[in-house]
Amino acid sequence: MNDLNDKKKMTDKKADGKRKKIVKSPEKTSSSEDLYSEVTAKSQKKAIEDLSTAQASENVISKVQTKMHTDAYERNLRKHNLCVLKVPESKKATSKERQEEDAKFCLETLKIEKKDFISCHRAGKPDPQKPDYFRPLIIKTADEESVNYYSNHGKGWKESSYWINLDLCRADREIRFLARKERKKRQDGVAKKCGLKNP
Repeated sequence: MNDLNDKKKMTDKKADGKRKKIVKSPEKTSSSEDLYSEVTAKSQKKAIEDLSTAQASENVISKVQTKMHTDAYERNLRKHNLCVLKVPESKKATSKERQEEDAKFCLETLKIEKKDFISCHRAGKPDPQKPDYFRPLIIKTADEESVNYYSNHGKGWKESSYWINLDLCRADREIRFLARKERKKRQDGVAKKCGLKNP
């Protein structure tokens, strides 16, 4: 009889253990699902961020490529041009008369030979609010050889108190400006070390 009671107790304990396990298992499943959901959410978030970064990079690359094409086009248009600043503008009534005076200035004052000269024009529009400002005079020459000759191979040439320079696009002007700025900075640094005053 005692043996039967002991077996019954053991059976009841096993049954309780199984019930307990059955009760606990849903909690474990729920935790696993939460963990999986969290990992999945993080992966999706990272994927979205990576995609956004890639799209942003594509937009930047596209803008840079467009800017490079634009600069190359502008550079090609100006490759036979010279630019002269601070040249007084004619007060004549018609644009043809003003252009004729500018052409005369190029040939006589700047001493550009007729065989090298094609045409000239003023860059931009006149500003009535700036009467002392003279628009740049752009001179179109026959070829690159003429450009190199009259601009001293891009270094600039002074003729009758006027500097003859290359007609650079905006990107090239900015590059040259930064190069001059960096050069002056280095010169100032050297002068400071030597105890000299850089002019």
